[in-house]
This record gives sequence, structure tokens and C-alpha cells, in this order.
Amino acid sequence: MIPTIFLTIIFLAVTLSLWKEGLWACLVMLLNVLLAATVATAWFEWVVGVLEPRMSSYTYFLDSIAWWGVFAIVLVAAREATDRASRTRVKFRRPVELFGAPVAAAAVGWIVTAFTAASLHVAAVPRDIVQPTPEARMFFGLAPDRKWLQWVRGSTLHGPFANPGPGRRNAFDPNADFILRYADRRAALEAEPGLRVDPK
Repeated sequence: MIPTIFLTIIFLAVTLSLWKEGLWACLVMLLNVLLAATVATAWFEWVVGVLEPRMSSYTYFLDSIAWWGVFAIVLVAAREATDRASRTRVKFRRPVELFGAPVAAAAVGWIVTAFTAASLHVAAVPRDIVQPTPEARMFFGLAPDRKWLQWVRGSTLHGPFANPGPGRRNAFDPNADFILRYADRRAALEAEPGLRVDPK
């Protein structure tokens, strides 16, 4: 129930805050958020692999830090690039603006909601807080986390972010077991006496 309320607030907050910015701003933000969220999801495990040897006692925090850190860095860079490249707003006819702005804003809201839902799986929280079982579907049964993970997996296997080399070793979640792996990881966290591993 708590994840559903949290995700609903995020969806409404993002959608309503962007809606008033207009269709052009929503479309630009849609591209920026899609790029940043996809890169963050596809590469956060690599970032964790780089950080973990230096910060091994914080192992359960690193996933979330890397997930949201990469997202923030890419989003800021993409926003800066699009702001510089598109200094003039494109004006749309009023009917297009009135219909398109809320649709585009809701699309951004959905991507952020799906990305956030997927991020809950890597959070340093007890296993059952995210989902009672790994097979459960969150957010009114819409399962935005599963849809997001499928998008990133597909885009790194065959889509725009795919590795041109042979094999699937560099694809994100090649065995489609992300949710189960991180459910087991959260279960292991519950068995730890503290959030830090071997605190010094």
C-alpha cells in the first residue's frame, strides 16, 4: 500500500508540474527523462561494481546511490544540452497545445513513476515493503516496474542502447531475473544486524 501511495504522488506531482510548462517543454523533458532513466537503469550495476571495492561496508546503499546518481547526472547534462540547442520554444496551435500538453506531461509522469517503481527493488529496505511476493504487481496491478525493466532489457539487447558486439553479456538483465535477484538481496539485508556490512 505504501509504494502505491508513494508512486501515485510522484505521478501526479510530475504530471501537474510539467503540464503548465506547455507541450514543447513536455516533449523536450520526455526525451531527456527517457534517456536519463534508461542509461541509469542500464549502467547502475557497473557503477556499483566500481564503487563497491572502495565502499564495501555500504554495499546495500550503493545500488540506490548509483541508480539515482547516474539518473541525476545524465538528466542535468541532457537538460543543459537541449536548453542550449533549443533556445526558441516551438509554438503549437491552441487545440494541439491543449490536448498535447497533458498527454506529454502524463507520459513523462509515467516514465518517472516506472523508473521510481523499479528503483524500489534496489532500495535498502526489507523485502516485503516493496512487494509481498516478487510475483506481485505493484501500483494498482499496472506493474510499472516490470514494464520499465522490460523496456531497458529490450533496448540493451536489440534496441538503441544495444551492444554491437556478439553475445548478451553486456545487456541489462539478460536472464530477466532482476526482481528475483534483488528480492533475495533485500532478504539478505534483513538478516544483517545493521544496514552497514562490517562497519568500521
